[in-house]
Amino acid sequence: MSYIEFENVCKDYPTGDTVVHAADHVSFTIEKGELCVILGHSGAGKTTVLNLLGGMDRATSGRITVGGKVITDMNDSQLTEYRRLDVGFVFQFYNLMHNLTALENVELAQQVCKDALDPAEVLRDVGLAERMDNFPPQLSGGEQQRVSIARALCKNPALLLCDEPTGALDSTTGEQVLELLTRLCRDYRAEGEPDFRVVLTQADVDFERSRAAWADASDPYLETLAVYRKIAEKMPLYDTVLMHG
Repeated sequence: MSYIEFENVCKDYPTGDTVVHAADHVSFTIEKGELCVILGHSGAGKTTVLNLLGGMDRATSGRITVGGKVITDMNDSQLTEYRRLDVGFVFQFYNLMHNLTALENVELAQQVCKDALDPAEVLRDVGLAERMDNFPPQLSGGEQQRVSIARALCKNPALLLCDEPTGALDSTTGEQVLELLTRLCRDYRAEGEPDFRVVLTQADVDFERSRAAWADASDPYLETLAVYRKIAEKMPLYDTVLMHG
């Protein structure tokens, strides 16, 4: 069994006399230790898939399994515990507390998790050793996003979900953030933490296509979600790419 499994998952939003199929029979798997990217244009349903995976929304039908837990069967209390202990979230807009320093923002994770990592150490890992005492308005956009990533990592999650983490950044800074996430995923593997994985969404399809050729798609529901498996030596940045839309 794969660590993450989406099986024929649907998410519908009734709007008057019509129904919007935000996720339409989505099926894919993600293995342990993978860094996975969901690509697609605005409105394709990337955030919907991420919210379903993170337990922030409920599927209309289908089955979602994460680490042997069937999250589509969880009640509200169980979903709250899943989000608190298993999942770290990074959003497009940093959602930092402006009256707290970078270090204090990351320390917030310690209040909701029992096995949180050392906040100062995590900030050093993301390259902000010299910026811990600065407030968010004193940081660049890229630095604020690094604080947001550090806060999510401080929870010591098994799963890190990033919703268009470069959307508010310029292309150069955005690429630096993507490289940081890639390095963190690889470093966790090297340190013997194979369960750690990163899933992120990205709207700029051409940015990813420019990095490597595509492998053949294997997902039967190709019109909605095609799962592309990359050849490792030719595609060093990501293990798996989900093409949505």
